[in-house]
Amino acid sequence: MPKTKHPAGVFLLLAVLLANQVCLASNGYFPHGVGSKNKSLAGAGMAMPEEAISMVNNPAVAVLLGNRLEAGLTAFMPRRNYTTFESESGGEQGVFTIGPADIDSSKELFLMPEFAGIKQLQNDTALGTAFYMRSGMSTAYKGGVAAFDPDGSGPLDVTSLPGTFGDGDIRFELSQAYVDIAWAKKLSEDTSFGISVVLATQSLEVGGLRGLSQYSEVFAASGGAQTPSALSGNGTDRSYGVGLKVGFHHEFADKFSFGLMYQSKISMGAHDDYSDLLADAGKLDIPPWVRMGASWQALPQLTVSIDAQQMWFSKIDALANSFGNLDHCPSAQRGGVEPGSCLGGANGAGFGWADVPVYSLGLSWLVNDNWTLSAGISNSEQPVPREENTLNLLFPSMSEVHFTSGVTWRMGNDRELSFAFMYTEEESLHHAGQLDPGQEVVITTDQFDLQLSYSWTY
Repeated sequence: MPKTKHPAGVFLLLAVLLANQVCLASNGYFPHGVGSKNKSLAGAGMAMPEEAISMVNNPAVAVLLGNRLEAGLTAFMPRRNYTTFESESGGEQGVFTIGPADIDSSKELFLMPEFAGIKQLQNDTALGTAFYMRSGMSTAYKGGVAAFDPDGSGPLDVTSLPGTFGDGDIRFELSQAYVDIAWAKKLSEDTSFGISVVLATQSLEVGGLRGLSQYSEVFAASGGAQTPSALSGNGTDRSYGVGLKVGFHHEFADKFSFGLMYQSKISMGAHDDYSDLLADAGKLDIPPWVRMGASWQALPQLTVSIDAQQMWFSKIDALANSFGNLDHCPSAQRGGVEPGSCLGGANGAGFGWADVPVYSLGLSWLVNDNWTLSAGISNSEQPVPREENTLNLLFPSMSEVHFTSGVTWRMGNDRELSFAFMYTEEESLHHAGQLDPGQEVVITTDQFDLQLSYSWTY
């Protein structure tokens, strides 16, 4: 197939999308990149595959990378804090007052290993396997106090109890592990196609939320006679699911390449132990996402990569539903008459996340035969609307610009050692509380990420 002489249109389109992003934010719970080289480019470079783990971004590239093995370790360090101010209500008039308090999350270090391997087969095909994790979606708040009416409109008086939500120290930990099994084939000298089966497992542990019992569907439907048993403090609950990923890669010219990938929604089993917390009785599926990227060798030493991707959190009720759905919950004392809008209901209150488009720019500089330097920046819209600041105390994701850098050392004997660094500046949400509109609530976070990986060909 003859190579197109003028591929600049695709590259220009991605550049325009990147330039138009003046609102910069994090990627929800998706990482800013996969693999040390991809992370050092802020998630750009899917069209310039150089690692076995690149098959996670696009299974079509497995047939381009030879026989390769790789192992990496990430240290992810998010710093999270919430601050609440004085409220005139103090738990009266049907509101739920948090604090006042100024508390840092004590859980700040998460280690995530990854492994990948590719084997070339006959007829221009290849098989690859990758294991990787997403973690760090966790908080641990010690101390604090909450003032509220523990039985809604019942006979009990307003009380103050220890803990952010009146049930002692807060624990919220969500983590995911994946195995991609990829098959790829060259369709021509310049074009390859790939498909992956994605196996996923997800673990969730929640503690310190029993103070929110009055907002659950169980409590509302029973007229306050029954408290929820699957809201908090039930240990680790695991779910499993399977998804599908398809990818395409093409070299338009000797110095220009393009990639495209789509991953389906992964339908996970329900978290039964937390079915009174998550919308739709504990369903927390993994959202679908799509990405495209282009790389251009602008100089013999310099490669420029631009990627764009989209995550559809709106497809997942537990993530997308607004916490404001509680306005329709009968036991929230706001005139609501729909138990299904309470916590755990079919239209239950959630985190209120919006869909997230992400745009990345990365530069890779070949210093010599042994060393390559790289740097990048990624931008996107804010996944958490500023008014969604109550349940997102548990799961804050507001970090804006990702700044990245990295280095690769080619050690000889087909061995490589790569390092990547990422930092996001401090960002915050500041708005009236959703359970106490007379109280100001501020959530603050910043993040660091370090990854080291070792790879070899055979």
